[in-house]
Amino acid sequence: MAFTQSEAKVLGALSVLGDSRDMTVRQISRATGLPDTSIHRALLRLSRSGLAVGTPRGTACWRSTERGRLAIARSVYREYTA
Repeated sequence: MAFTQSEAKVLGALSVLGDSRDMTVRQISRATGLPDTSIHRALLRLSRSGLAVGTPRGTACWRSTERGRLAIARSVYREYTA
C-alpha cells in the first residue's frame, strides 16, 4: 500500500511511540506540522486499512497497530520514522 505524504507522516509519528502510548490529533499535529483536517483524513484511511486504531477515552487518542508499524518500517518510508 502506498501512503500519501500525510498518511506517512501520521503513521510515522504514531509508530515511533510503539503500542504502549497514544497520541491526540493535537499531539500528532505538533509532531508532523500537519493541519488537523489532513490528520483526520489520514487517520480515517489508516484506520479503515487496519494500520491505526482509535482508543476509547474522553479525548480521542490514536495508536498504530502492529501492521501499521510493519508497513511504515519499509525503507521507502524511513524518513518518516526518524
